[in-house]
Parts: sequence; structure tokens; C-alpha cells
Amino acid sequence: MFTLTAALVAWSFIQSPAAIEAPAPAARVVSSSEATYAKLAKEVAPAIVNVKFVMDFDSGFGGEQSEESEVHGVMIREDGIVLVSSAMMFGYEGMGFEIRPREIKVLVGEDTEGLDATVIIRDRERDLAWLRIAPKAEQKFAAVAFAGGSSVNLGAEVLQVMKLDKYFDRAAYIVEGKVAAIVSKPRSLFVASGNVTVGLPVFASDGAVVGFGVLQLPEQDEMMAMQNSMTGQLVFAHTVLPAADVAAATDRALADLDNDE
Repeated sequence: MFTLTAALVAWSFIQSPAAIEAPAPAARVVSSSEATYAKLAKEVAPAIVNVKFVMDFDSGFGGEQSEESEVHGVMIREDGIVLVSSAMMFGYEGMGFEIRPREIKVLVGEDTEGLDATVIIRDRERDLAWLRIAPKAEQKFAAVAFAGGSSVNLGAEVLQVMKLDKYFDRAAYIVEGKVAAIVSKPRSLFVASGNVTVGLPVFASDGAVVGFGVLQLPEQDEMMAMQNSMTGQLVFAHTVLPAADVAAATDRALADLDNDE
């Protein structure tokens, strides 16, 4: 006999969520920041290189010292042209002595031995130095082109791509900052807050290149006057040369090289 209790049980089973086919989960929408991070990790990280070298310098006691050093750089042409901070390789002129790098090696990707490279030319005022893998490599390298780069406004988010060491699989490591100031002296620059640093390209939130981190320091006497200025100390390592200026400086630096070829 179909009792009232049985009917209620049957009705509850019919209405149970388990008996109703669940809708397919909606695809998660990828945010714009996630898309930019993925783009930088895929397209820019392979162009970030390490430059190893031996630096010779005067000890200040009448002798010469040598030390091994390593700096970041970025491949800017697929035929093996690398851009680095001049100050990071040669030292800042205000130190009173100049570092003389030799045995320069460019480490690309998983390479631990490095490819021989030579210094083509330097632009001390803009803190730029260009290296070339030598002899000219037959392979084509991933590169970041500054020509056609974007400009940024005050308050805009900026990003920079670094590479972790071998222990962490040399994974792309992306840091964030903001455009905290825009200045016209000593030249057109913007100053970033956050972890943006010297010697690497800087990108907008959409992944477009906007500049290159450079070291811009005043003359020695002005440095002394600013030594107690916390703001000044914070700015020195966070100045960024706009992409258009990097591209123009690169064109000038490499003009003779291209003509020779």
C-alpha cells in the first residue's frame, strides 16, 4: 500500500538537489593583470639575461684588485645585442675610480657557461651600455624592442621582470611599482615606487615596454648635500629612462655598427 509516508519520501527524493542535474561550472574569467603576467613571463623573461665578468679596479692603495661580478641585462636585438646599466658594470664616476670589466659572458636561458661578449659603446649620462655577443651568433635570441614603446602617467602601475636563480628553476619573477614622479631634470625620467630597480626594462600594466631602469646620480658635491635626504636616497635606484629615449640612444649607439656590417 502506498502510504502517506512513502509518498513524502518519494516527493523529497524528486526534489533533492542530488536528483537535479547541476549546471556546468562557468569558465573563470582571466583578469587583465593575470594576462599581462602570463605575457611577460612568456615573451619577456626569455630576453632577460645575466652578464658575468671579472672587474678590475684600483684599490686606492696603489694596487689593483679583481673580483667576479654579475649583473642583469636585457637582449634588445635578436642578433645578440644586450643592454645593461653602465654604472652596474663600470661603476659610478663619482666613486673616483672606474671598473674595467673583462672576460664578459652573457648567460641566456639555462646556459651556465655563458657566451663571450664585448662592450660596443657606453652612454654614461643616461647610464646605458651596449654589449654584443661575439662572434656574432647564428641563433636568434628573444629580445625586447624599445622602439614604439608606450608612455605612462603619474600613478600608473608598472612592472618589471626578473629571473630567479637555478634553485628556483630560473622562473620569471615579476615585481610591481607605481609611477610616483615624472621629472624633466636632469632629463626626462619617471621615478617608480615599489621594487622597480636598475638594469632591467619596465612595462605598463598592459605589457607594453615603457622604459629602462637607470641610475641617475648628481655630482659629488650635490650628493654630499643630499646624503641626509631620505627622499633623495629612495629615488636614486628607481629612476626610469622612457622607452623612446632608450630607443633613440640605441639607434645612435649602434649606427656605426650597422654601417660596418
